[in-house]
Amino acid sequence: MKTNLSDFYKKYNFVFPDTTELTKAILADMEKGLAAPGGGDQPMIVASRTIPDTIPSSSNAIVIDAGGTNFRSGLVTIDAQGNVQISDLEKTRMPAVDREMSKDEFYDAIAANLDHLKNKSNRIGFCFSYAMEITKDGDGKILFFSKEVKAPEAIGTYVGAELKKALIKRGWTSVEKITLLNDTTASLLSGTIGAPKGQKYSSYVGFILGTGLNNAYIDYAPVKKLTDDDSAQHIIVCEGGFFKGAPQSTFDKELDAASAKPGQGLLEKMCSGAYMGTIVHNALKHASADGLFSTDFGKTLESIESLMPVDMDMYFKNTCDTSTKLGALAANGNSEDVKLMEKIMQDVITRAAIIVASLLSASILKSGKGTVESEPVCVVGNGTTFWKTNNLYPQICQLLEKTLSGEWKRYYQIIKVENDITLGTCAAAFM
Repeated sequence: MKTNLSDFYKKYNFVFPDTTELTKAILADMEKGLAAPGGGDQPMIVASRTIPDTIPSSSNAIVIDAGGTNFRSGLVTIDAQGNVQISDLEKTRMPAVDREMSKDEFYDAIAANLDHLKNKSNRIGFCFSYAMEITKDGDGKILFFSKEVKAPEAIGTYVGAELKKALIKRGWTSVEKITLLNDTTASLLSGTIGAPKGQKYSSYVGFILGTGLNNAYIDYAPVKKLTDDDSAQHIIVCEGGFFKGAPQSTFDKELDAASAKPGQGLLEKMCSGAYMGTIVHNALKHASADGLFSTDFGKTLESIESLMPVDMDMYFKNTCDTSTKLGALAANGNSEDVKLMEKIMQDVITRAAIIVASLLSASILKSGKGTVESEPVCVVGNGTTFWKTNNLYPQICQLLEKTLSGEWKRYYQIIKVENDITLGTCAAAFM
């Protein structure tokens, strides 16, 4: 290489945090968030007061998954042996995306999307991936919508109560319960249905690393900020991506300044799928400006307007494929250029692994469970970035194994649950 990479990283404050120290900082912030609203960077949202003890065999539930512009619904059936079947799946557009709707129009449109499931179950689990406040009885009060959904009259309403009224208007004869949750809670709960049979778990963690970042765990102590509820066992959605205590590089600060919401979601912007490619792109541009690459490589780099994780994945899948964005870039450089480019990409991935391992360690430790080898904590991993980013998952596993040893010894098992959001939403219907 033409330069000492460590000097380059030092100049732009690109550092690799110590996993143990970062875990300690995240844990301290979690405690602040649990003590009072706004007490920490992480909001520590109480998503549910409990988890289902058991899901009755020979039962079923209607499941709804609404987020962004998509609305999916179907029926989950559990037979007498505990086997799961998903049927009657249908995907449509999320109501109020194409035009603004009144409150009644919004809920009537949701009810119409469920006509194919009319009276097939009296329990409904609704994964509603918009900002909401979960009530004690499992309903959800809408706080605001993302820009795609235009239903201002629905803000402040309770989704379950309003949907139940709309369904009855359409001839539903029995709607016993509608339970609201978000995708991170659903991921956590999917472990109660989709985990390997015969394995007993002491607790569950849900972790999503895709376009965005989020994590949830079960807290078994009374939550201080809930003055009206001193019961133990709450599902807490941490929103760990809001943590601000990790050291930011120049590459991160440039990304944040150009983002739609500067200053928000700083940890998420350091490692999630929506941003990782931009961090690499920023680092490569600075390296080129500092003369670390050859002239030809630098000229090709200037023509690249953006990078996404998929560009990195395609490159590492076949480094000789010059039809890919990074393959073409590498082809216009020498061997030293290619080594440096690959090293920078891998280092951004390594830093992401440190962040993820720290968030997972904090989530497992905060549950207080996993102290017995025969009853580990079940960690449900979700997201293309988590599972498919080149060399990310193996590094996460290595860092977790190192961190959760010694004084912090914990037993855990990371699993991938097929259709985790659907199964977790079904589990919520029985809470």
